[in-house]
Amino acid sequence: MGQLRINAEATIAGPPPRLRPMWRIGAVCAVLACGGEVAEPDAADARVVSVEVVPEATLIVGAGGEASFSATARTGLGTVVPGEAGALRWSLEDPTVATIAPGVGTVGTSTAVVTGVAAGVTRVVATIDGVRGSASLEVFIPEEVARYEPGRSYFGRSRYVEYIPGELPVILSAPHGGRLIPAEIRERRSGTHVTDTNSMELTRALREALLDLTGRAPHVVLSHLQRPRMDPNREIVEAAEGNPFAEQAWREFQGWIETARTTVATDFGAGLYLDVHGHGHDIDRLELGYLLTTEELNQSDAVLDRAEVVARTSIRALGRTSSLPFSRLLRGPASFGGLLEAEGVASVPSPGDPSPGDAPYYRGGYNTRRHGSLAADEVISGIQLEHHFAGLRDTDANRRAYAAAAARVIRRFMLEHYGGLGGTSRP
Repeated sequence: MGQLRINAEATIAGPPPRLRPMWRIGAVCAVLACGGEVAEPDAADARVVSVEVVPEATLIVGAGGEASFSATARTGLGTVVPGEAGALRWSLEDPTVATIAPGVGTVGTSTAVVTGVAAGVTRVVATIDGVRGSASLEVFIPEEVARYEPGRSYFGRSRYVEYIPGELPVILSAPHGGRLIPAEIRERRSGTHVTDTNSMELTRALREALLDLTGRAPHVVLSHLQRPRMDPNREIVEAAEGNPFAEQAWREFQGWIETARTTVATDFGAGLYLDVHGHGHDIDRLELGYLLTTEELNQSDAVLDRAEVVARTSIRALGRTSSLPFSRLLRGPASFGGLLEAEGVASVPSPGDPSPGDAPYYRGGYNTRRHGSLAADEVISGIQLEHHFAGLRDTDANRRAYAAAAARVIRRFMLEHYGGLGGTSRP
């Protein structure tokens, strides 16, 4: 047996014998029954040394909202302490913010359900054998607004999203011009990250220009988050990648556009939604997105006038009520592009530039699909406005000059296709 022990130890790979962990030698001896003795692990290694609580941070929206947590305790050897042992206890550092109740749990995991009570921030704590782990919890109670006051700014949680109610049947949104990069929202791992420089400033300039021109302002919804943190022009999965704080900002952005659309539909019966963006394509022209592809816009007027084409666009409602052939509504003199062209702003589609050809072109994204009149029962038509940089977005003077021209275009477009702006506006 002595020789067998020597041979067995000689097969152990690693550092010289004086540096080998004793538990490894003991394990080999146990297998080979050498010497009749087995070295037991240090008792300290079997103690609980850590408790991991997931998610690390989350958000409950509204009193009565719920969030689930799970906790896993591990020993110094890395083994999981069975959750069904019942020794792990849940608690809240501030019980005035929420209540907590143990969940069902599984082998190795204990769970808890937390219910929001009042606005505030606390920590969810899981404890076993004096060792604790914790996670951050915020309960956010949105402001209840019985009636939105035109011209006043309303902010969502942490001021990530802003809504300025208006009095015109016009809605503007700027999803990609924000600059905030909060630590609680990590940068998205996928999707487009390019920021539309100065598009938020351009949207504000458009609001001011319409106010100056008509005496009334449009509804405005702005995202102050930098696009890599949250993209409001994508569905929520891609937009927020599961981050609860980004998801809340996304819901606020989309929700306030819905609020504006409902107000416009109620007060005016129809309206116009414009999603403001910026592009970096080589051709300096404003690209107007109606959800039609480049290939479709490259077709003849006869093709564009077909009912099935109208039904695929974000101005479907306008196409049904207009006396113009749909192709002229898209690129005729009275089209949005045609009116911009008359103001000296190169645009596609328009009479002078009826289709993108083989050049890059943005057809319109999530917001235009969701908030335009693609659905048969919608009355708010939508256009995605993709602005080039030089001469439009680059300086404050250029933004103001373009905004004044665009305000005239919007007013003329509403007069041509909606019978006016509703109510009384300045001549």
